Amino acid sequence: MNPVAGGAAPVETHPVDRFIDSASDPAPTEHEPAAAAENQNGIRAQPSTDDLAEAPAEVPAEVPPDDVRRALRAERIGLLSVSLGAAGLGGAWQSATATVSAPVGISDGLFAVSGLIWLVLLAEYVRHGGARWTNLKHDLGHPGQGFALAYIPIVGMLFAAHFSRFGLQTARWAYAAFAVVAAVVAARLLAHWLTGTLSASPLHPGYLLPVSSGPFIASVTASSLRLPEVAEGAFAVGLLYWLAFGTVVLGSLVANPGLPARARPTLTVLGIPPATGGLAWTAAHPGPVDAVGYGFAGLVAFTLLIIVCLLPDLRQQSFHAGFWTFSFPIAATANFAIRWVHGADVPAWRPLTWIVLSAASLALAALAVATVVHVLRGRPHPSGAHRA
Repeated sequence: MNPVAGGAAPVETHPVDRFIDSASDPAPTEHEPAAAAENQNGIRAQPSTDDLAEAPAEVPAEVPPDDVRRALRAERIGLLSVSLGAAGLGGAWQSATATVSAPVGISDGLFAVSGLIWLVLLAEYVRHGGARWTNLKHDLGHPGQGFALAYIPIVGMLFAAHFSRFGLQTARWAYAAFAVVAAVVAARLLAHWLTGTLSASPLHPGYLLPVSSGPFIASVTASSLRLPEVAEGAFAVGLLYWLAFGTVVLGSLVANPGLPARARPTLTVLGIPPATGGLAWTAAHPGPVDAVGYGFAGLVAFTLLIIVCLLPDLRQQSFHAGFWTFSFPIAATANFAIRWVHGADVPAWRPLTWIVLSAASLALAALAVATVVHVLRGRPHPSGAHRA
């Protein structure tokens, strides 16, 4: 992972600017008109020659308030990957608590941090219009960011599973609510995608999160809440759409030009379905690892090897929030490895557990430190102050 670029002081940008740049409509170039007006029939009218002559080239067009609010909502939802990564690492520590008696307080602390981030970002999303159906429908239909709304119920299901020891029935009701929301989001996204709305957008593995990894996580949670029938049903849904939609995503990645550099970290999401699927299977079938468990281990190992080979292509010029896409694949893979080495009775499985857990924890700690440095470097400095 590259450190934050140093040297000359970077130009300060607002988060809105960064997300508007990544919207589906391409930004006008310096040779194009700044904006096109729409008439009452919704047809874009090109500005006249007189209008172009009167408009100074150096004055940027004002961003419509609705676009600003949409960009802010997209930013908040995208940052939920931080919450998901912290919850995923908390789940890995929870597995280590069950296998090698790791301190449960560390897992509780990670889930507390994840919950705080989740609540703040969700409140911000609602504050910027996310509670309105028209806005929610627009966000779900966005070809590049709609899948990220699945973060909300997925993180909620992880909370329900972790804190079920304080009240099983309450956790089951909370799980039911989040599972229904996750199912509705996934179904709505699939229905939207099946109409051909993704044809003009490059597919990336992030689309697998709501339709495959989400059901696998729902299955893991149902097993921990002692709902075996629900776990089996959720596992079947995740497996079907992993095989079906995963094939589509891989085919698109192979046949089409490469992803934009800023979107390449999403390639690590390829590691989530086999890891969460393996966790779902081992949670539903406790005890010694069976043939299916060994099969998932092979899938996880080979997918991890692919990601390692992709690392040179995943490097970025500077740190940005998209790096948190790495967090949940790392945590989920570590969680599965911890469960698997214990169930397979691998020689020296106890020290292996601590090595895997430490590596995952250090990786997310490095992300957290890089994020803090990135935020501090991005703060405006008083006039006359100089950077070190």
